[in-house]
Amino acid sequence: MKLDDLKAGDTITLDGGFTCIPAGLVVVEEDKDGKFFKCHEGKHYLDGQEDEAGHLVGIS
Repeated sequence: MKLDDLKAGDTITLDGGFTCIPAGLVVVEEDKDGKFFKCHEGKHYLDGQEDEAGHLVGIS
């Protein structure tokens, strides 16, 4: 899955590799800084999960 393929309101599945939120389903949101999901620390921006090819790591 690529970041550009997601839009606000989409549901994604997180694996267990995130320290700020348990594995499971979350809803993608977007603000002026980019696409994110809400976590225990506030917002986790998805651009930090992109690999070299633009695919999201830990997210399906």
